[in-house]
Amino acid sequence: MPIHFRRSLALVALTGLTLGISAKAQQEPASFEKASLDSLAGYTPGKGIASRDVLTAPAAFHPSRVIVRFEPFADRAALGPSLQAAGVREVARTIDLVPGVAVLRTTGDNAAEVVAALNNTPGVQYAELDGVHHVDAQSTGYGVLFIGAPTVWSTYGKAGTGVKLAVLDSGLDTGHPDLPAPVAISSFVTNPVVEGPEDLEDHGSHVSGIAVAVDNDIGIVGVAHQAQLITAKVIANSGSGFTSDIIAGLDWAVAQGARAVNMSFSGTAFSQAFADSIAAAHASGTLPVCTMGNTGVEQIRYPAAYPFAMPVANVDGFGMISNSSTSGSHCSVAAPGVSIPSTVPLIAWKSNFVGSDRASLKITGSTTRTVSAPAYFCGFGGNAIDFPPQVSGNIAHIRRGGSFSFATKITNAFNAGAIGVVISNNVAGLNQASMGAASSTIPAVTVSQADGDLLQANNGSVVTISQFNNGHDYANFSGTSMAAPHVTAAAALLFSNFIPAAPLPALGPSTVRWVLEDTAIEAGDIGFDKRYGWGIINVVGAAGYLHGRIDCPGDLNNDSVVDDADFVQFADFYNALIAPAPYTAGDFNGDASTEDSDFVIFADSYNALLCP
Repeated sequence: MPIHFRRSLALVALTGLTLGISAKAQQEPASFEKASLDSLAGYTPGKGIASRDVLTAPAAFHPSRVIVRFEPFADRAALGPSLQAAGVREVARTIDLVPGVAVLRTTGDNAAEVVAALNNTPGVQYAELDGVHHVDAQSTGYGVLFIGAPTVWSTYGKAGTGVKLAVLDSGLDTGHPDLPAPVAISSFVTNPVVEGPEDLEDHGSHVSGIAVAVDNDIGIVGVAHQAQLITAKVIANSGSGFTSDIIAGLDWAVAQGARAVNMSFSGTAFSQAFADSIAAAHASGTLPVCTMGNTGVEQIRYPAAYPFAMPVANVDGFGMISNSSTSGSHCSVAAPGVSIPSTVPLIAWKSNFVGSDRASLKITGSTTRTVSAPAYFCGFGGNAIDFPPQVSGNIAHIRRGGSFSFATKITNAFNAGAIGVVISNNVAGLNQASMGAASSTIPAVTVSQADGDLLQANNGSVVTISQFNNGHDYANFSGTSMAAPHVTAAAALLFSNFIPAAPLPALGPSTVRWVLEDTAIEAGDIGFDKRYGWGIINVVGAAGYLHGRIDCPGDLNNDSVVDDADFVQFADFYNALIAPAPYTAGDFNGDASTEDSDFVIFADSYNALLCP
């Protein structure tokens, strides 16, 4: 890592924030695990696919009030019987601003019928429903504020415009009203039951929202909300993915023109092919950003430890490193990652058998995965003898009860070779179940007693356990997974706002990384720290640095004037002759050195004195 010419920046603590961390049951370790500790608020099944605003919205109009305008000079007393016949009980208020306008209260919750009748009543100019209006509210998450993104939007004019940002993750909630339509989307997940790019795990949608949630007066706003989103599903609905799928997704995203790629997952297995892919992506002009991981100790995890990957640790709203954040000498920077609000799908479950979908609830602690196989009845599933040989490689159908816990039943099914579990209730209706402190690597759901009776009567019939999108919502997640997209989107802001004039070379990923590191807010040890890396990103400082090298070459102290103070800095850089990366130090022409050609550019700016 080159020497960093670090600026002194004050860390301003954000107060008044709720920073509680909620934990989700750990998924089974696979080739890659999603790097987050997260939770999803409960949902109400059966409401269809709709946004939270729609699901919770009041009626579109007042049920027992209408607005009316009487004809000029109408005798309202004489109109009384006609109004009563139309369903009007009384005048609630009159409006002085507009002659003849009044608010009427109806005899019941029948406003629509009353309006229809009044519009056919002599003496009434018009009648209409008393409509509902909603506050247009959109929150800007503390992470977006912490890194200074809104200042960059307003100062430099772009929030990612023209930049393609790729998220390699568990897919996207494509119907979410607060997420942009991706310019490219594809699934690279290898699964016996093919998984499309729709996010049925929730992680990818949350990460995407942090980066690019649209500025639309609802929900949240992303760090780079004008960037173009590329979605590559490389993490299965189980929350894990394989190296080969991830490499394929990375290859595709780079081919689609991604300038920054977010990879919020980590694992312990080294892959030379993955390392080579990261290096090739970087060489092509793409910045690969990834997570340090959530082990809470110093550890080597991948892709964080690959050369050319930019690993990110996570801090809370006060700039304190999270206890769960992995540390190491390869850490680049830190970013907000504790209790971050963002977009999520509402995920529901179903079991299809004997020709129909059956309402199902996931058993907490089991994995998320689609399976399809014959199901065999296994009684109460409390002992190994309850499981017939044919359940191996298939689905175990178990009854609730028998004084055995759900964890025991599912563990016994797993030991018998089952690839999934259906536990039918022993009383009417569905029941929400949990494995307690235990967990399982196979999916397990509950179904109703009636559906269990049907499945038992059709023993050996094929059952498909799957998930579906049941709506759209928001949730607070914590982890390095949430920190990384702050950095990926910050890079998109820099790529978007700082475009060197032709024929100068384009701003490259090595420069964007170096500048984000060099302008980061000091945290932990002075200089580099294994927990924070070079510090907490400050995109305002990074933008100011590039402004003085690209927009106004020579304004090295970002005061909008090229003067003697800048010349002192330039002389120091000039004496060193080299620059850590293109467009750093005193390099204005992007050749990674500070030399006579840069002096000519600086002299021109110096003579002009003022920035354009």
